[in-house]
Amino acid sequence: MTLKELLTGALLQLDRGTDAQTLESWRDKLTRYLNDAMIDLTGEFQPRRSDTLTLTNGELDLRNLPLSVVKVVALTREDTRLPFYYGVSTELLRVPAVSDGDVLVTYRYMPEQLKVDTDVPDLPEWCHGAMISYAVGRERASGDAASIASARACFEIYNAAKRMMRAHRGETDAYAIENR
Repeated sequence: MTLKELLTGALLQLDRGTDAQTLESWRDKLTRYLNDAMIDLTGEFQPRRSDTLTLTNGELDLRNLPLSVVKVVALTREDTRLPFYYGVSTELLRVPAVSDGDVLVTYRYMPEQLKVDTDVPDLPEWCHGAMISYAVGRERASGDAASIASARACFEIYNAAKRMMRAHRGETDAYAIENR
């Protein structure tokens, strides 16, 4: 879903109109709530991706990756796992005793914030409904007693969806401890 679709879904659940003027008046607040939900879900889901970087003088510069790195999970070259450690800063990885060249970096990342109508959250599609529940819950939590009860229900739906997430979803069942 795009940001505009997420905003429309939240406004519908809040019993507000979805015309251009209403959408514009709620845009900043609901977008902030949706981004908060995305950050929270990212901590639970721990999305990962792999990109190629060039190893130069035994160092990899993580700033050259397309997304903000939370944690490097693995380095590989031609199906061989490479040992690594952080250098002087958290933006550099040291890779000892390996020749320079391309290395596949698997890492956890922080998705980009939603800003414009066409932005799509960098989380699986099944997470988007939970983001709407969170935004609606946040808005209703600032109301009267009846609204607070409704907010509680929205947060229960959100937390139930969060509990269903597993950081290891889709990975192999066998693990090895590396970089101890």
